[in-house]
Amino acid sequence: MNGFEGSFLGDGSRIAPATVLECGVCWWVYDPTLGDETWQIPPGTAFTDLPDHWRCPGCDNPPEQFMVLKDDGPAHPALEHPAHDVGLALLQQKHDQLLAAYGETAERMRSLPVYNQRLDIQVVGLRRWDEGLLAIVATPWCMNIVLLPGEDAPRRMEGTTRELVFPSGRYDFIAGQLPGVGALESCSLFSPMEEFDDPGVMRAVAEHAMTGLFTPPETTPDAPGMNRRSFLRGGRRASDRATG
Repeated sequence: MNGFEGSFLGDGSRIAPATVLECGVCWWVYDPTLGDETWQIPPGTAFTDLPDHWRCPGCDNPPEQFMVLKDDGPAHPALEHPAHDVGLALLQQKHDQLLAAYGETAERMRSLPVYNQRLDIQVVGLRRWDEGLLAIVATPWCMNIVLLPGEDAPRRMEGTTRELVFPSGRYDFIAGQLPGVGALESCSLFSPMEEFDDPGVMRAVAEHAMTGLFTPPETTPDAPGMNRRSFLRGGRRASDRATG
């Protein structure tokens, strides 16, 4: 069957394990026989068995916005029980480790004035990137872009800063250590979080920030430097990073 708007609508019962779907925004195609190298999704994983944090590798669109592109009926036997290899397990493991580690930090931060009692802890958009795993971690006291370096990445001294380049611009990342997680590098987006009063809004901003990180900014030769809020609309420069 050919794809058309509304042919999926987030209802997994409407598609077979072998169904091929297409992103409704950037037209990136998910083929279960191929999986997704960006997110380390192994071949043989049906679209309905993708992890909850999976997003379109092309534009960060949620899976609910995908449309059916091709449905050839019953799945190949290999698709009836999707394979979950080390790559997929690693994403889930790191997601859980970040939640647990920041949860422990929250117990120490809870009594401080910077702690926004109305918010929770969320790990948004965890995905593979050139140098490891990348996510946005939103907490009651800060929102950071967090990089978990790969096993082969050189270890950096805590407190040192380096500039990383993304499609939206250049950003300063500070090296650190987080108990339960290990080495990480972070770039501050918001600190403190007094501007937020709802976890849903906080997540929406984090999702938009992750999309913006990989979206080249629309600039002119005379455009001023990006600030934190400009980044959320498409990018910011490392020289204008947020403090906290």
